[in-house]
Amino acid sequence: MRLLLTPAVRSAAFYVGSTVFCSLMSKVVVTRLFFEYPLVIIMLQMATTLFIVELLRVFGVVKMSPYSFEKGRHCFLPSILLCFAQWLTVVALSIGMPAFESVKRITPLVILLGANAVSRQGRVDHFQLAGVAAFSFSSFLTVNLEFPLDQYSLFYGLLAAVLQGAAYLQFESLSHTFQAIELLYMHAFNSLIVFLIADIVQDEIRDGFMYMMTTSHPLFASAFAVLLLSGVLLQFATFVCIEHHGALNTQIISNIRVTFQIFIAYFLSLYVFYDVPPDVLNYLGLLLTIAAAYHVYSRRNIDSIPPKAAWTSKA
Repeated sequence: MRLLLTPAVRSAAFYVGSTVFCSLMSKVVVTRLFFEYPLVIIMLQMATTLFIVELLRVFGVVKMSPYSFEKGRHCFLPSILLCFAQWLTVVALSIGMPAFESVKRITPLVILLGANAVSRQGRVDHFQLAGVAAFSFSSFLTVNLEFPLDQYSLFYGLLAAVLQGAAYLQFESLSHTFQAIELLYMHAFNSLIVFLIADIVQDEIRDGFMYMMTTSHPLFASAFAVLLLSGVLLQFATFVCIEHHGALNTQIISNIRVTFQIFIAYFLSLYVFYDVPPDVLNYLGLLLTIAAAYHVYSRRNIDSIPPKAAWTSKA
């Protein structure tokens, strides 16, 4: 019982719950309500996050200094990387890249190799590398519902995995200097700037506004409001989980979450390919994912996995 009350376990549970709910709501809004404007969705989520954090700061609920470019520059690069990864993830919710999520499951392997490259260690722990590689491949099998892989899913999935892995590693390093709420504050501000600039090219705000004015209805308004609020929880839960578990373990938790989410979404008829039921390969992948995750965490318990941010130092 004491284990369940630890901040690390609570942060992991908070992260899993918020990501499952936000992912399913995003799927509903994009594929069922046909609001296919990913830039607008993420931009409004960041604006809502920034508004809520500013209110908490003004009323003294959280104690931190206002945003400044001197302070925000520390996480500007990881914010840009995570922005593009999130944008690609929301874009892939439609039917254009059906295998995107499965390809993106290699992110733990990207993080492990990236952490080893940054730390400049002499060699990689082969047991750890094999465990993380097996875990990534098994979660890939679980999430993928159709073969062969299309070229767009493969390219953009790999790109999103690299971008998100690099961003998580940098945020892990920053978590030793800043609290999770501070990282959320700076990331929301930086992301809002990035997406406003990106809209000059995409020009989605006007199209999204016209959609809301012409075809909006109470169901869409309520679902979209819930999506924005769940996005705030998702962003905060991500930084809290990185603060307690580090980049690699956070992504491992995310992969486990996705493998179960695919079955939850299917049985709730929320997944865009819900007419394609999970087959034996998907269930086998789920069992292999659980076994590989157990192997990775058992290796961590005997100090095979290095402690959080052992390759970094405080700024």
